[in-house]
Amino acid sequence: MSEHASEVVILAEDQEHHNLVWHSLRNCAQYRRRMGRVRKVALPGSRGSGSQYVREQVPVQVAACRARRARTLLLVVTDADNLTAAGREQTLHDELARAGREPVADEEMVIIIVPKWQVETWDRCLLGQPVREDDPDPDRPPVAAGEITTAAGALYDWARPNAAVGATCVESLRAALPRWSRVG
Repeated sequence: MSEHASEVVILAEDQEHHNLVWHSLRNCAQYRRRMGRVRKVALPGSRGSGSQYVREQVPVQVAACRARRARTLLLVVTDADNLTAAGREQTLHDELARAGREPVADEEMVIIIVPKWQVETWDRCLLGQPVREDDPDPDRPPVAAGEITTAAGALYDWARPNAAVGATCVESLRAALPRWSRVG
């Protein structure tokens, strides 16, 4: 992105997704100075499916970002679950269309990030741990807070231009790295 955002909005399906994005942003100098301008959309909590919540919120948040005078970066993070990453992303675009919203244009500051089953898969591979992306339950044992911070640092490094991506990188993360590079 040629011009950095003055505001950042994180739409994530749960706290683990939010934490990885938040800590990754803290590695970007232009956002580290403005972390107070990062807004987290309320998490769904126990109100049902996190991915469904994100799908419902995408039209609302895209419209809100488009209406702001400030340049706003919207980071959307949701799992693909039993779909492909492209399939999950299509469900988000379908929700925009259903709400009568214009599709997201390439030049807009809307970045959609889609781990396969759980973001913990990305955390583990970013920590150098071999994982199977088709495993729907990689969060045993849970990823500790300090590990998420370390994983976010690796995410920032792997998304840099000409970066050496770790051998443990899973397919959905490798596909998402060019989008992450737009962040910082």
